[in-house]
Amino acid sequence: MSSSSVSRTERLLNLVIALLSTRAPLSRANIQAKVAGYDADTSVPAFERMFERDKEELRAMGVPIRTITDAHGEVQGYVVDAEEYATRDLNLTAEEIAVLNLAAQLWDNAVLESAALTAVRKLESTSDEGSFSSATTFGVLTARDAALLPLLRAVRDGRVVRFEYRKPGQAEGEKRTVEPWAVHSKDGHWYLAAWDTERDEERIFRISRINGSVQVTATEVSSRPQPHARDWQVELDDDVTAQVNIPDGVGAELRRLPVASAVGTHFTITEGRQQLLTLLWRADPSVTVLDPQDLRDEYLAGLASIEQAHR
Repeated sequence: MSSSSVSRTERLLNLVIALLSTRAPLSRANIQAKVAGYDADTSVPAFERMFERDKEELRAMGVPIRTITDAHGEVQGYVVDAEEYATRDLNLTAEEIAVLNLAAQLWDNAVLESAALTAVRKLESTSDEGSFSSATTFGVLTARDAALLPLLRAVRDGRVVRFEYRKPGQAEGEKRTVEPWAVHSKDGHWYLAAWDTERDEERIFRISRINGSVQVTATEVSSRPQPHARDWQVELDDDVTAQVNIPDGVGAELRRLPVASAVGTHFTITEGRQQLLTLLWRADPSVTVLDPQDLRDEYLAGLASIEQAHR
């Protein structure tokens, strides 16, 4: 099997299995010839570079790869001590547990979601750090972040994506075609850093404002230089939690927003400030903002402007 037909993850797994199953040290020549994922026809220098990267990556994962040398210090080969590998203590940091929590939340098979979260709880119990929620670092994933998983895959595979994006203050979305660079979390929200191919410039997209599904295309991203994370400028529409009275029969768009609570006609809504104001102004005038006061004042001032404009 050629190296091109085997993924990096599969190659690493094949290497671990080979090193675990051998009694005698496995030489580099044997690894290149017998382990699926390494091409026997590849030049020695190219194989050496690939093998060194793989070996260091596995060691970083905690796989105890031992280098066996002879009396003269010459390398004879490599093995993995099966007993040490099986009994090796697993001590994850708080950040590593948080990433695993996030992965469990992202699991897209509802049948296995519970098992994934249970596995994370067991891993937490083996760590000196104890329980650590991904929400502390990454925020809580909701239905509004449904685009996160396909975007992560697109970043990993280097594929252009298309989606409909709703800018702050807009109710309708616009079609976007972008080259995804990275996904990151800030203040409990998820953002995509990408190159907007139609606008020909760098953009930051808040993932919760993506409407509908994300189309991952077969087109590869270009080799355009990417910005450093600290240089990303996030255009925030700061969230506000508002107490709103929405009489029966009106405010359909407001009712579709995620609500923290609803008692009769009294709704507690958390949304981007400009987006919420836009929907409030589009709703029936009988809708009333109760709190906070500054949002109420801005809402009433906007209503007065709208009324003046239509006189």
